[in-house]
Amino acid sequence: MAGSIINYMPNIEVQLCGLVFDLILLFFMLRNEVVGLYSEKIFKRCLIIYTVSLILDITSIYAIKYSAAIPGVIVGLICKVYFISLMTSALFGFIYTCSDVLHLRESESFKKGVMLFSLFGAVLIMCLPVRIYHVDRIIYSYGPSANATYFFAPLFIILSLITTFLYSKQMNPHRRIAIRFWMIIELLFAMIQFFIPEALIVGFGSSIGLFILYSELENPKAYLDKLLGCFSMDTLKAYLSQNYSDIRHFSSIIICNGKEWKMGKEDEIKVLVKMSEILSSMGNSKLFRLSGNDFILVYDSREEHTMNEMESAANFEKVKELFKANWGDSHIVNTKFLYVPDSHIASSFDEFIDLYMRYKDTIPVHEDTRILDVEDGKDIRAYNEMVLEIKDALANDRIEVFYQPIYAINTGKFVSAEALARIRGLDGKLLMPGRFIPVAEETGLIEQIGERVFEKACKCIIEDGLREKGIEYVEVNLSVSQCENPMLHMKYNEIMQNIGVKPSDVSLEITESSTLNHRHVLLDNMNKLMNLGCSFALDDFGTGESNLNYIVDMPVKIVKFDRSMVQDYFTNEKARVVMASTVGMIKQLGLKIVAEGVETIEQYNGIKDLGIDYIQGYYFSKPLSKNEFVDFISKKNHIAA
Repeated sequence: MAGSIINYMPNIEVQLCGLVFDLILLFFMLRNEVVGLYSEKIFKRCLIIYTVSLILDITSIYAIKYSAAIPGVIVGLICKVYFISLMTSALFGFIYTCSDVLHLRESESFKKGVMLFSLFGAVLIMCLPVRIYHVDRIIYSYGPSANATYFFAPLFIILSLITTFLYSKQMNPHRRIAIRFWMIIELLFAMIQFFIPEALIVGFGSSIGLFILYSELENPKAYLDKLLGCFSMDTLKAYLSQNYSDIRHFSSIIICNGKEWKMGKEDEIKVLVKMSEILSSMGNSKLFRLSGNDFILVYDSREEHTMNEMESAANFEKVKELFKANWGDSHIVNTKFLYVPDSHIASSFDEFIDLYMRYKDTIPVHEDTRILDVEDGKDIRAYNEMVLEIKDALANDRIEVFYQPIYAINTGKFVSAEALARIRGLDGKLLMPGRFIPVAEETGLIEQIGERVFEKACKCIIEDGLREKGIEYVEVNLSVSQCENPMLHMKYNEIMQNIGVKPSDVSLEITESSTLNHRHVLLDNMNKLMNLGCSFALDDFGTGESNLNYIVDMPVKIVKFDRSMVQDYFTNEKARVVMASTVGMIKQLGLKIVAEGVETIEQYNGIKDLGIDYIQGYYFSKPLSKNEFVDFISKKNHIAA
């Protein structure tokens, strides 16, 4: 009895297996929250079309089986509709492949061309005749209409494969590989069915390909942060990159929870999970986890651009109120907020993240919010441009060293100079340090600049015979990051040995800084360089960071009074008393003093009477290029002699 039922049934076992595959994938696709990525949307459409195609395949088989009772025109129409669904499935596979290639995705002419070609294929399939075969359980359709399908469908498959090679650098590498597997499987199964029509395995081959793609890329779970269940940072990158490429506005609330929480790891996870659950309930938004414990709520644009701003602004106050409360067991999180009403203050995902990274730690202690606007966007672009400028200047040797002469009051000669970094722009103009030094310090490029300046200053000492011209030493600044580099003394010793300069010809300037985290490394570097013969000066004394304890702690030989301190001496009576007292204490310690920023004859005479040893400032000279400095010293020291 069972055998007779099997003989009665048409050969649709393979199609049914494929259909089960597709329905399972559809179930899992529809039950999870989606981000809204192009690939996600197109994959879902592919899955629906492939499922419909399998259903049509089974329908056509039954139509052929019962063709004696169904008009031939209807049977032929059903078979042709199935053929068109096969071609459409391959077409959507091609569209999915192109979704990663921006200029193909956005090209209207490309889209129209593909659609017209597909329409031509569909019309041809409908116009050509179809034949049917039915012997026992072996049922299939063939003929010119089927042959046309076997031309158009494999053509789209081959085009998909070619696209993965032509535009491989523009595609997600995982998607590129998965698509190749998918298309090769489809092509292989199509070839088998072409030569063995009764095999009927094309639909099953497509289901296997879709299953591979789902497992590798389009599983909605892959978009989620595994710990918290909200969308991940990688998903945010894909989503915002798509929005920026489509010029779609969005607003966002960034929740900055800080780097360290005063709680155990288990409690931290509980708080994060609770935050994620509550933030996920905010209407019309998508929640993503950023770096560390930070979150971002993104509000999609609507037909009216201002709608997402209104929603996010309303939710912003709710979110702020929410984070004022304890998070269980008296855990208070000191949260700060960045609010971005309009995403177009940035021009790309990377720029948007740069804004977040740059400003998340800059909110004042007594405030909890910063609203990022157009000016912040301009600042980050200028910042990024400066980073590129510095890197290019280092790569193409556009770092120049200027020298500001230092005058010794007791000898009446210029005995030293401070080496100052400049960048020569591509337009030939100089970039002043106030523009590039802060950026270089933030990015760590200051170490390379510092080494380049030190190397060029050492070469100037030797090549231009500065000692013969009366220059006893050249002062070179050290940045905080250089001071904290345990390899500093080795690098600088190697540079001095290679160039042949004496360590006593160099004085290294350090600045007291609250950002110096490893003072023991600085002291170790100082001691090792001093053992070689280098000396040290404390720069910018008199600014907010400086104090006498630093002079006591650090083995410096020279203290440099900051320009602001020198200027205050001549305008503020209290400053006069403080500076006079400080000079006395420093002199008692046996240290020398340089006064920076001396600009007039009155200031010169006042500083001279105070008992300061050296003067640096515009009264004598502005910073000079190397050649100008050498000429200046040759003339001035010769006249003084």
